[in-house]
Amino acid sequence: MKEKIFIAAHHYQHADIVKQADLVADSYRLAVEAAKSDAKYIVVCGVRFMAESVATLARSDQMVIHPNPRAGCPMADMVAVDTAEKAIEKIRGITGKTPVPVTYMNSGNAMKALTGRMGGSICTSGNAKKIMAHYLEGGAPILFMPDRNLGENTALALGLGKDDLAVVSRDGSEITGARPDTRVFLWDGFCPIHKVFTVADIEEMRAAFPGINITVHPESLPEVVKAAGLSGSTEGMHHQLRDAEAGSVWGVGTEIHFVERMATLFPDKKIMPLRPSGCVNMILITPEKLAASLKAIEAHERDGSPLETVVVPEAEREDAKAALTTMVRLTDA
Repeated sequence: MKEKIFIAAHHYQHADIVKQADLVADSYRLAVEAAKSDAKYIVVCGVRFMAESVATLARSDQMVIHPNPRAGCPMADMVAVDTAEKAIEKIRGITGKTPVPVTYMNSGNAMKALTGRMGGSICTSGNAKKIMAHYLEGGAPILFMPDRNLGENTALALGLGKDDLAVVSRDGSEITGARPDTRVFLWDGFCPIHKVFTVADIEEMRAAFPGINITVHPESLPEVVKAAGLSGSTEGMHHQLRDAEAGSVWGVGTEIHFVERMATLFPDKKIMPLRPSGCVNMILITPEKLAASLKAIEAHERDGSPLETVVVPEAEREDAKAALTTMVRLTDA
């Protein structure tokens, strides 16, 4: 039975979930690699949009199970198709051009489908720079959704200035700072986990631990990313800490379960959270919920008992898949 089940867990999951997983990864690798499994059942231990992405890329003979459908993502809920379409019309009116959507993986499947229909791409914090650069070369304005900080940090890293950016309100009705030549329109969404980190946190940690290395997630405020000096996606941070010099000291600005697990994995370094900040949705995937999903699969195999699976509407599947596969193509290019 085990060979029929593939358990995929996000890096933010509790250690008790991680130790049961066949794959532990960020949202990019979860979406791409989990669906490559030969398993009949893919159990996604993460938040809802991650399970949807796996279901979009999975084969028709695979079933995707999410142990707790209540585990959502506040950032993903900050943008919807109707509000995005409202903003797109406003941007057309300002620039005379149709913007290309670059939509963060942390979004619902309907938003991924909209992105695919409009010839845009999904991105993650690990590949946002490469994907944004690709569309900037094309000359059309970019509508980056839904995380403002990731979009701004990425644009600044590519050499754009503040004057090249405008901000779109979360209801799509207002755009501030826009001009006809604005390059990137930033949706005003945010991640509650990463928005809490401050420059003062960094200053206090540097005062307490002279010579410390500070790295933060690019969903953090731009001034925090600048003050830290280092930033990285979840997978990128994992590599930073893995490859760091033995005996080095690190302050890490991201989800607390990830930081605690890195400290356990790499005991030859001192790894501490910049401040404790946990995802209240990730912890809804408990060992009990995972066990219940596995028992439900066993019952389904045994006697055909009903099994609750993640179902992507057919009307969205191909467009969402197009946006996801564009991401993979541009990332691998």
